[in-house]
Amino acid sequence: MPSAEGVRGLLVPHLMGRLDDGSAELDVVGLRVVEHGRRFTVELELTAHGQRWRVRLEGDSSEMASFDGQPPHHLVRSVASAFRIRLFEWWHMKDSERQLARLGERIN
Repeated sequence: MPSAEGVRGLLVPHLMGRLDDGSAELDVVGLRVVEHGRRFTVELELTAHGQRWRVRLEGDSSEMASFDGQPPHHLVRSVASAFRIRLFEWWHMKDSERQLARLGERIN
């Protein structure tokens, strides 16, 4: 099983910095990985429109297993892409979907 710090190191190049989906621009300024047995949570701290947010996205056991050993670059990129998609889904739906809204909190 990979360590949380190992998973973080692999995800940072793909999730940190400015992310843009064409209709929103998010600047990820912090990334933390928290282990929960065979699962993990990716905590992203971001700024958008002058607001700071913390968003917690759950990873599943298959995503965690993807990081065993020396994962190929395309696999890491694929997992990071899935997190990016879920982050933008949260951003666009946080005001209308209560379940998604719970994933994030405004911190300023």
